[in-house]
Amino acid sequence: MEHQVQSRIHVLGLGSIGTFAAHALAEIPDHPPVTLLLHRESLVDAYFQNGSQIALKTSDGDTVRHGGYDLEVLRDGEWYHATTSAAAGSMATEPIQHLIISVKATQTVSALEPLRSRLTPASTILFLQNGCGMIDEVNTYLFPDASARPNYITGVISHGICFNRPFDITHTGFSATSLGMVPDQNKAIDDPSRSRPLLLRSLPLVSRLNATAYAYHDVLQIQLEKLAVNAFCNPLCALHDAKNGFLFTLPEMRRRILTEISHVACALPELKDVPGVAERFAFTRLENTVNAILEKTKESTCSMVWDLRAGRETEVLFINGYWSRRGRETGVPTPVNDTLVRQILERQAQQQL
Repeated sequence: MEHQVQSRIHVLGLGSIGTFAAHALAEIPDHPPVTLLLHRESLVDAYFQNGSQIALKTSDGDTVRHGGYDLEVLRDGEWYHATTSAAAGSMATEPIQHLIISVKATQTVSALEPLRSRLTPASTILFLQNGCGMIDEVNTYLFPDASARPNYITGVISHGICFNRPFDITHTGFSATSLGMVPDQNKAIDDPSRSRPLLLRSLPLVSRLNATAYAYHDVLQIQLEKLAVNAFCNPLCALHDAKNGFLFTLPEMRRRILTEISHVACALPELKDVPGVAERFAFTRLENTVNAILEKTKESTCSMVWDLRAGRETEVLFINGYWSRRGRETGVPTPVNDTLVRQILERQAQQQL
């Protein structure tokens, strides 16, 4: 079956999550063409050196390889088609219909900026990232005109994925992927650009991805639960340069931060009329969720630890900073999250000196 041009899927951000997503796209039955958006020249060489394939090692030791991807590379702020590791192809200006973005939260706006002219109200962007608040930043800095915005999907991925090198990952832990269309009050429900997009129809067909499409308020709660865990784990492990198991020594801090998060979550206007929110975000339930994850990952080192060690910008503003911002909006004090944001930013500045 021949696909129309607009069925093409682009993937931006080829770290562990983006590479996993790109690999999964090749497992969609009768899958549409996929373009990998590479932000530096060396990745073009790396792709060809990897046999023009993405390799995924499974937890039982097998390696599954998929190829057939098209490439675009960013050169001097413009995107170009890349056909070989040496040749510079034509400039890529065609509209993007379906985009999966998996860059770090802090890089979302800058990564999308060179693609802005190719994104239209008929485009759909799946935000498959850690953290919350990226869509708000994209709207503020890239699409302030609500009528010109693309359609958005929120994605939450819980699989364990280890990044070995470019285009080579290990699937360390099977879990789930949750997807939800973000409501848009500027588009009628019967607007053709709001029909169920390709990504929501096709990603659940990939068994390895284990993706489910939910109503937005359901996927938002899944996202906030993950964010509650990360808000406790990431900054405290980073500040103490410790593995996750260290957090079992901080029961009082766990109680304080999860109580604070519980109050913010229950005050969010977008969850106001959703039944069961108070029970779902009760302190005892959040604590049980955190403890279960820590027990499984006690020997793991979270991403913020690696970022601080390497002097890289952390995602704290999209983790604890999100709870602080939503607390201000809803009138809920967030002194614990505020303090952790400040401490991480100070440590980050020291590391970068």
